[in-house]
Amino acid sequence: MTGLRDRLADLEAEHATLRAELAAFESDYLRVAGIAVAELHELEARILALVAARTGAAEDVAAAGAARDRARETTTALRSVPTPAAPPPGDDLKALFREAAKRMHPDLVQDPDGRMHAEAFMKRLNDAYRAGGADAIANLVRQWETSPYARGGNDSDRMLRAAVAEAQRRLDDVRATELARLMERSLAASIEGRDLLAELNAEAEAALVAARARLAALEA
Repeated sequence: MTGLRDRLADLEAEHATLRAELAAFESDYLRVAGIAVAELHELEARILALVAARTGAAEDVAAAGAARDRARETTTALRSVPTPAAPPPGDDLKALFREAAKRMHPDLVQDPDGRMHAEAFMKRLNDAYRAGGADAIANLVRQWETSPYARGGNDSDRMLRAAVAEAQRRLDDVRATELARLMERSLAASIEGRDLLAELNAEAEAALVAARARLAALEA
């Protein structure tokens, strides 16, 4: 079962590292292309609202609503651009995180109150990891060890396998997000010597020109 505990900790470390990388990438994306994309989404929402008002067709009304929601989400994201992330976690920090995750993982706590307690610790652990706080992680481990819910390493094989499966599912879900796919495209482009974010900004700027012209025609 030691192997399962190690696998669980590795998955949690990979998940936390990916989330940190995505936060840094999102910050870069919004800073480089966010303004143009937000303006484009706003114009598209106005265009589709005009089309829906003229046709009254259900599909046009639905499209206008979806565009309005997307414009609102983009604007909200731009207003809260994430601060630049801490340096990527190093091997020492990852090792600290893995050991801590093996001790306090909530999926290995059967008692409902204990699970809530462990979930709160794991949230603080992830925050400390993203911030690069080795001392904070060590302090959390010390606090956990004094908790009445600290485990003695008697987890069942079934519980461990279920926890590993759930951790893998969470990691796969993050990998499947639009932001993660965009980051993969950006990494692939950088290998080719291209700057995908700059390309996306240029595409958005070009689309803005077309959107402005269409809006002007509709409002004429």
